Amino acid sequence: MKDNIILNKEFLTVDKLINKLKSYPKNSLILVDGYEDGMDAVLDIKNIKVKYDDSRKWYYGPFEEVTDSKLEAIKLISTRGTRV
Repeated sequence: MKDNIILNKEFLTVDKLINKLKSYPKNSLILVDGYEDGMDAVLDIKNIKVKYDDSRKWYYGPFEEVTDSKLEAIKLISTRGTRV
């Protein structure tokens, strides 16, 4: 019963994700928020500019969203711990 409730939410499905990704170059980098345990649902995607810095502490991840970069990526937007 609970699975049906979850599937009726506005989470991103494979079909919706494929349709959204069709408008991006096939070699686009895909990034996600990280750290800690468990999994969150994906709600949407967003085109962002990032910089890579491998000197950052492991729990921050090496990519950082910035406004002044030529490196673009697609970020999967998740519920990030929020119960919907």
